[in-house]
Amino acid sequence: MQCLLNIIDKVAMDIDMTFNSDKTNLRECLKIVCNCFSKFYLAGHRLSFVPAFKYLGHIIDNELEDEGDVLRELSCLFTRTNILVRCFARCLVDVKIRLFRSYCIVSSILHYG
Repeated sequence: MQCLLNIIDKVAMDIDMTFNSDKTNLRECLKIVCNCFSKFYLAGHRLSFVPAFKYLGHIIDNELEDEGDVLRELSCLFTRTNILVRCFARCLVDVKIRLFRSYCIVSSILHYG
């Protein structure tokens, strides 16, 4: 694996590309490999192991599941719902429900295209 990282580093230098060592991590399930071999380095920085990582805006854990991402989205939904409730506190419940449904429809269209 270190040989592959060295090749990536050399090609990156050839095209004048840099790596953000804070964002470059290894999945924690590869820790078994690291216990058998030396530490892995990229661009002179030691790579750290993380239990979860963000890929294309989604959080993925070591089991390749996105439960953390679903919980984050659910938390955001609750936060935005509370903002709607606070802003329209004096409205009737029917109006609040209609606003919430409209918000969910618009949000899903914007988020998922």
